[in-house]
Amino acid sequence: MRYREASPQMDVFSMLTHEQVVTQAVKGISKLSKVIDWELFREELESVLGYAKRDWSKGGGPPFDPVLMFKVLVLQKFHGLSDEECEFQVKDRFSFMKFLGMHAGDAVPDARTIWDFKQALEREGRDGTRRLFERFDQMLSDGGMIGRKGSIVDASFVDAPRQRNSRKENEQIKAGKRPEGFEEGSAKGRQKDCDARWAKKNNQTHYGYKNHAKVDAKSKLVTKYETTGANVHDSQVFDKLVDKNDEAVLADSAYLSEEAREHLLECNCEDFIQLKGYRNQPLSEEEKKTNKLRGRIRVRVEHVFGRMSQMAMDRLQTIGKERAHHQIGLSNLVYNMDRYAFLMR
Repeated sequence: MRYREASPQMDVFSMLTHEQVVTQAVKGISKLSKVIDWELFREELESVLGYAKRDWSKGGGPPFDPVLMFKVLVLQKFHGLSDEECEFQVKDRFSFMKFLGMHAGDAVPDARTIWDFKQALEREGRDGTRRLFERFDQMLSDGGMIGRKGSIVDASFVDAPRQRNSRKENEQIKAGKRPEGFEEGSAKGRQKDCDARWAKKNNQTHYGYKNHAKVDAKSKLVTKYETTGANVHDSQVFDKLVDKNDEAVLADSAYLSEEAREHLLECNCEDFIQLKGYRNQPLSEEEKKTNKLRGRIRVRVEHVFGRMSQMAMDRLQTIGKERAHHQIGLSNLVYNMDRYAFLMR
């Protein structure tokens, strides 16, 4: 039997394509270091982790530099790597070591160290990821990158690993209860996500969480975010995202309610929420034109979630709301870094 021979031209093309992909990935990492001063996060990291108060002379080995570990998390999120994959790639790829400021022969954080660092950021309600996000947001605001003259509010699903539970167990979880054997700290409980929820939209089923985000209309930078289960309606988080710093807010018709309008009035904020037609009360031609104009601006938030999806930020490899909150917060932060590097090119 004669098999089809590989075309030399195809091999060359494949090699070139692979080289372009690798080069693009390396550019993505290097462009962050060119525009971001990583020391910006040191004080916040040491405060969150309690390093400044800790006396290392009393025992225990000195930890990896917190800024280096934070850059490992950025690297991990930027490329959608697991802890084990991240450890291997840092050891294997010169571009990764260069990004981290490491040299051949240097000790590399292993998967367990990466995991422990992420846990430490969120332990005991520290909400370290949000504090790092807000620190970078302050830098962006001080640099005039965020005008806050117009904001767009929207939400996107973030899928979590699906659970294999019985119908009875799912009913208990939906009611906010932990089924027998799912107790926190137990072997089985650590493997079960009792916070993720089911939701259906546009005939697509999602299981996991939602990233509720407020985006600056001009720069497309995320300025605020909240994390909820996938079943929470977008409008329920509106008042947590919109504040008195906003001059005008755009949103789709899902946010249209008396409560939302009252909140906008309290914040002295202009209302640009898209209008909604009802049975026997359709939109007028003028209202349709208004919606079209608002939609042209509002669509910019879809570009934000689209970019996150390209970077595999629309799915999780972890379980539990606390870890989901950390991962979603880190996604918003790394997206902002990527966007900032693009704007500064």
